[in-house]
Amino acid sequence: MTTLSLLQLYPEQLGVSGDGGNVVALAERARRAGLDVELVEHRPGDSLPVGADLVVIGSGPLSTLRSIHSDALRFREALSDWADSGVPVVAIGGGMELLSQGISGEGADLEGLGFFDASAHRGAKRRANYFRVETAYSGPSLTLFGFEDHATRFELAAGASAFGTVVTGGGNGDGTEGVSRGSSFGTQLKGPVLPLHPELTDRVLASAVSRIGGVYDAGPAHATLDEYARQSRLVIEKNLERAFKAM
Repeated sequence: MTTLSLLQLYPEQLGVSGDGGNVVALAERARRAGLDVELVEHRPGDSLPVGADLVVIGSGPLSTLRSIHSDALRFREALSDWADSGVPVVAIGGGMELLSQGISGEGADLEGLGFFDASAHRGAKRRANYFRVETAYSGPSLTLFGFEDHATRFELAAGASAFGTVVTGGGNGDGTEGVSRGSSFGTQLKGPVLPLHPELTDRVLASAVSRIGGVYDAGPAHATLDEYARQSRLVIEKNLERAFKAM
């Protein structure tokens, strides 16, 4: 039986938007497809893992990013090496910004890991609303729904690719959303995004599993999860124009 090593970075610190649900979705769908899952949680001060088949990093405020910054910098070379070998890295919100070239603005000046060829600029108009994104990540176009809550202009470097295109909402601030690097991507989509979108989750898993010589196939065991996700997306779709007061 194929064993999938799933690495979650800073589960307590970077999970303010229910990001742990992304890890649960990946692990549960993998298990329902007949795979063994080894979940590794990295916390500040832990030894660096020697490898991973799939990496997830969630979101958090700037104060939290600062608190884990020195520890996170230790992953600079490892994450790039893993991604270059085909390991998918999924980064949400603040985690995406931490993996960029750096964060600036509003008194922020934080060196990034340089994993994504983009930079985060704080001080943009805060967006706290549902939004809709189109992405062609690892296949035909998918429509994604989620929640964004940030005041960041995320600027892609020349030649870098966005994760998707904004249909409704703010995203990067220029009509694009997030950033991609091979089978890895960063996004402001919260909700969390993977439980809401089984097909996106399956594409991430297929990339990770094929790299280690396995086969990933969703089947009848996933049907209930798929229906829960469909119903949840319908709620968001009906409320796309709703904006929330930022606290």
